[in-house]
Amino acid sequence: MMSFKRSRVIGAVSVAVVGVALSLLGSACKSDRAVFSAPEETFIAAEVDAGECAAQCSLDGRSVIRSCDGEVIETCAAHLACGGGACQAPCAAAAADRSSNGCEFFFQIPRYDPAKFDQSCAATFVVNTSLEPVEIALAYEGRKLDLSGALFRTNPGDATLIPHTGPIAPGESAILFLSDRDPEVAPPSPYDLYRGRIACPSGVVPALVGELPGGTRIASAMHLTTNVPVGLSMIYPFGGARSFLPSATLLLPVATWAKQNMIINGWEANATGPASQIYASEDDTEITILPKVDIQGSIGVKAARKNMPVTYRLDRGQLLQLVQREELSGSIVESTKPITTFGGHGCAFVPSSDLGPCDTLHQQIPSFDQWGSEYVGVGYRPRFGNEHEPMAYRIVAARDGTQLDYDPEIPPGAPTTLSRGEVAHFVRGTGDPIVIRTQDAEHPIYVGAYMSSCTEGFNKVSFEGAGDPEFVNVIPSGQYLNSYSFYSDPTYKDSSLVIVRAKTRGEFKDVWLECAGQNLTDFRPIGTRGEYEFTRVDLAKSGQAGQKFGDRVCRNGLQRLKSDGPFTATVWGWDYAASYAYPGGMALRKLVNTPLDPIR
Repeated sequence: MMSFKRSRVIGAVSVAVVGVALSLLGSACKSDRAVFSAPEETFIAAEVDAGECAAQCSLDGRSVIRSCDGEVIETCAAHLACGGGACQAPCAAAAADRSSNGCEFFFQIPRYDPAKFDQSCAATFVVNTSLEPVEIALAYEGRKLDLSGALFRTNPGDATLIPHTGPIAPGESAILFLSDRDPEVAPPSPYDLYRGRIACPSGVVPALVGELPGGTRIASAMHLTTNVPVGLSMIYPFGGARSFLPSATLLLPVATWAKQNMIINGWEANATGPASQIYASEDDTEITILPKVDIQGSIGVKAARKNMPVTYRLDRGQLLQLVQREELSGSIVESTKPITTFGGHGCAFVPSSDLGPCDTLHQQIPSFDQWGSEYVGVGYRPRFGNEHEPMAYRIVAARDGTQLDYDPEIPPGAPTTLSRGEVAHFVRGTGDPIVIRTQDAEHPIYVGAYMSSCTEGFNKVSFEGAGDPEFVNVIPSGQYLNSYSFYSDPTYKDSSLVIVRAKTRGEFKDVWLECAGQNLTDFRPIGTRGEYEFTRVDLAKSGQAGQKFGDRVCRNGLQRLKSDGPFTATVWGWDYAASYAYPGGMALRKLVNTPLDPIR
């Protein structure tokens, strides 16, 4: 008789889905809202030792099953979800499965350069990924904020805001308007119209109204909590093309934070300076940075010399924000308690030679042990149809002697070896996918992808106002999931959904997209090894609806995808001199076993 042990490892790739609302109504499609039905309790068979049969969660997160034959060991009660191979409370299940779905988040707007840009409207997109209604609480400096005028929903493909009251139903989404400056107070500069200022839409009462501090400082974070897991992303400023400076990020829950991190700035200094944020979720958190360059001090933030450790102390809900001309990317950060970092830029020219419009950059960065040794880079739908439209990929190495391999070939200018903390970038066509590998899991790297400016791309070609600089985390293949629920912003005229799937046990599994009402086709091979494929779906094009699938049409709004195999999904949106991008979700598994050397 086979024994079983509790586990979440499924072969080479862990497939983690916590209470994903696979059987719920909701769509971003033209037709009536279709049922998003749960798949049968299939699984990717685990490679287990003879005589063992690991317990794992079913793909819908509702049962504990045996990995070897799919037999149901336990069906979770309605108020529970499966996580870590066991039925438990939904938030505990999400924490056990370590993905971007969670119940507690800290974050703040990228208020990096207040001398140049006035504070604007900030919003989050909340997706209920559980089977129970979600209740949201938002606090700032320990004070619970009033959300009665801050929650709204939209219909598929329509940017019209509809007030929302009460909990968010299972599988549904809402826009939560976080903050804005007080419109009754005169702006700091008389040149308000030239400073990127965009207010929240008429009828919106954001949760927090007031001027938030910027620049290098210790500041207070927003604290969002829920009763069941949600997927959460933030965009700043909210408002599409009118915002001019937008950037978006997937937000990562506190349960996935760690004690070893590395600073990743958004880009090198040009229009303004690179920036980073470091957050604490517990009191008396000591954060030690080994800076690659001098840290420029400010009020409440002591300066530090290059390669000399410096320690800062944060309490729960505080963040250390560093904004300066010299880039800190590759600097190691150690802490006594789990923390998280964001990387950004006050307003970046990408490429740096461009002197046209710049954009804010802002991404939450996974911790060091969640970095991967293998990434697949694929770009958005090219802005003018040229699949060789150049975009940038930026790599940061965590260890000395990191060797890089590329498939199908080494791109011009791409590094083949990197040292600890070293930063490099190369340019590749949006439709010229690339697999980036290192020699092993103990030599992880960070990879980010970039859209260039609308006035001058990497090939010196103008895009006539379409899009602008943005960067997004490329998800390591070891952090792919098999189901995603996320929201694409309806205020943008163009939206491109990019899907990459990995081969499982020698075959590619179908990927089902709700707005298409079918499994996606037209997957294209990546590289020469045959391990990955990609496809794209238009959610909006030139201000019109997106891609048609028979009598269905995909549109901006709530999106859902599922598969029996691992894949990743990233949404890019752009408009006149504006763009945003973020992954639809990711696992946050520990992929690196050997920690970084302690800072001494």
